[in-house]
Amino acid sequence: MAPAAEPVTFESAMTRLKKFVFKTRLRPRDFLIDFDRLRKGEVHPDNFLRGMSMAGVGKFLTPTELQVICDHYTVPKTASSSVMRYSLFLDDVDGVFTKKNLERTPLEEVPPEPSELLDRDRYLRSSRNIGPEREARLAEVMARVSEICGKRGILIKPFFDDAAQDDHSAKLYGHVTASQFKQCLNVKVGIRISDEEAELLAEKFHHEDLPELVNYVCFAHMVDPPMAAFEEMVQ
Repeated sequence: MAPAAEPVTFESAMTRLKKFVFKTRLRPRDFLIDFDRLRKGEVHPDNFLRGMSMAGVGKFLTPTELQVICDHYTVPKTASSSVMRYSLFLDDVDGVFTKKNLERTPLEEVPPEPSELLDRDRYLRSSRNIGPEREARLAEVMARVSEICGKRGILIKPFFDDAAQDDHSAKLYGHVTASQFKQCLNVKVGIRISDEEAELLAEKFHHEDLPELVNYVCFAHMVDPPMAAFEEMVQ
């Protein structure tokens, strides 16, 4: 018999939401403010859930988790209606970025970036282990791509930067979709990779919470030639 799932609590749901917000640099306020035409800091509970859906939070949190968060900030307004006090919600969530009213106390010490929410080296390396056999195969693919870049004297990252600005891109810094990743290598860079190789690279470099996205900055950092190589070429 499978173990019973742990019950969803407000604390666990908020921790997961803060992790998502911090990693994606999402500003929930942008998806809620239009529902608050009178700028009272409150919206209908259904509009809060709708705003979070528009923000893509539903890709990471379950409907139950979002409902628990919504219920926590919901208070009665009349005998037959309630409002969700999203201004208090934003105060709690935005705390992952900075302290509120810091301009009033500029000398106050601010805690360092919460490392438990974000891998600070995520754009330099991938710590994901995909197994001995696949890691060995990955090393072969990475070595081939790196060798081609070195011989041609090209950097891969600028090609992906252009792809990331496409209208169909995810608009998440340093990431493109898996299909964009493969197309960019095959078409724009001119380095042919097979479906199996593309799948392998996506498995190694995919976003922790959004597996359909690939961290191309990390990939490029590991295969692009060092600047010293270009200096030698022009001497």
